[in-house]
Amino acid sequence: RIEMQHFGVKVSIVEHGFFKAEDVNSDILEKHIFKLWNRLTPEIRDSYGEKYLVECKSSVKTLCDYDTSNVIKCMEHALIAKYPRTRYRAGWDAKFFWLFLCYAPSCLSDML
Repeated sequence: RIEMQHFGVKVSIVEHGFFKAEDVNSDILEKHIFKLWNRLTPEIRDSYGEKYLVECKSSVKTLCDYDTSNVIKCMEHALIAKYPRTRYRAGWDAKFFWLFLCYAPSCLSDML
């Protein structure tokens, strides 16, 4: 963004959270979780337990937002506004959860 400023190009960043668009996002995340889980040694999997894997899967489903129009609205504003913002955050998790975790004390973000 800063490098392009020299050439007169204004860059806006759309930071989005997790979205569930026809099961694409959550399926990809679930597959990635399973892929990582299967690469673990049996000893490590046993130490975490199957409950941990189930909790990871449910977290993915909880985080995913269904309204992808929020991303489109951010992109639209960035393209047609006279004074576009530098950063746009789309999705409830991008606006609140991740932003909150950036400023939260480590012990609190670790717990969450």
